[in-house]
Amino acid sequence: MQEFIVSIIKQNAADIIWIVILFILGKLILKVIVNRLARIVDDGDDAHISQKEKRAETLGYVILSVGNIVIYAIILFMILNLFGVDIRPILAGAGVIGLAIGFGAQSLVKDFVSGLFILVENQYGIGDKIKIGSSEGKVIRITMRSTVLKDEEGKIYYVSNGSIKDVINMSQKISSGK
Repeated sequence: MQEFIVSIIKQNAADIIWIVILFILGKLILKVIVNRLARIVDDGDDAHISQKEKRAETLGYVILSVGNIVIYAIILFMILNLFGVDIRPILAGAGVIGLAIGFGAQSLVKDFVSGLFILVENQYGIGDKIKIGSSEGKVIRITMRSTVLKDEEGKIYYVSNGSIKDVINMSQKISSGK
């Protein structure tokens, strides 16, 4: 087995180096994008975190999560291709499986789409105090699938984004303009 791995490394040294470079480059680009997003909205006031900064933190977390999944999937396919595995049937099968899962996991798709609208519409962000149904607390994490709240007693609530009908955000206040 060791001889097999050594021979693959010798034959494909340049490809292995490119895979490592692309992996590192992908991770760096992802971090640069998230840091740039944070810098764009930073108002310089460390004592008070603005709504824009909360939203940027939330979007940054989502971008990192999705970006890491994409990077790891691409690297996995490159490694499989390096070992001589034909990835075309895998990609075609993934498309068919994805379609089947999409029909079978409609609630997951609903959670994902609802999470996207929560972020786009800026309904709430990390650090906001909100009430969803009978659950009330501070938002400690938002993913594309769920929102995690922590109440004053320290209890943690996991609320799927697809089940959220109404949200009361007690942190956002609309100025009267007077």
